[in-house]
Amino acid sequence: MSVSQPVRPLRRRAPRNSLNPDRILDAAVSLLDRDGPEAFTMRALAQQLGVGTMAVYSYFKGKDEINDAVARRLLDTIELPPGGSPDPGCELREVCRGVYRLFTEHPSALQLLTLRAVRGDDAIAVIDRMLGLLRRAGLPPDEAARAHIALMQYTIGSALWCTRRERALCEEGARDRLRARLDSLSAERYPSLAALAPELMCAQGEGSALYEVGLDAMLRGLLPPRR
Repeated sequence: MSVSQPVRPLRRRAPRNSLNPDRILDAAVSLLDRDGPEAFTMRALAQQLGVGTMAVYSYFKGKDEINDAVARRLLDTIELPPGGSPDPGCELREVCRGVYRLFTEHPSALQLLTLRAVRGDDAIAVIDRMLGLLRRAGLPPDEAARAHIALMQYTIGSALWCTRRERALCEEGARDRLRARLDSLSAERYPSLAALAPELMCAQGEGSALYEVGLDAMLRGLLPPRR
């Protein structure tokens, strides 16, 4: 009497000769955004593509090379505004918004760019553009350097807050639990928080609009008045 073996699910194979670097990077971006760089493996990537692991190695030497290529591709999506505007503050605002969009649309980008040095000029071009705009706006070198770092800290921190907050609030019942928690606060002990609970709940979903409110306030405080 034969013992039946568990049936393994068939892996859908990719069409012959359909694999290429762009398709590999598309799948890598999807996996990295979903699972994060720590969980990203060549085996998982191959399964996503429907190919054997060695097929991926035909195009990339390993995970590090793919991570570098993904980081360069994502940085290349930042749309720098046309130069030469009479208002460098407006250009600077658009650069910051582009960085914010990158990190909110692709949460993995932040980890990739901070975990390892990226080979290529894309990140350097963004930094150079921001510093040049700050100098054009009238800031001396030391203040321009500090303003650049402050803007990047705010932009990256806001993107990180937004993506993590949205992920947490997307869990089933999360918004109801938060609303119930705010409603249960003692108005005597936490008068301001209890009074503004409805407004705080509404603001939770404003995302990029809140970032831009803060960005405009920072630019007004950092840049000298236009003459």
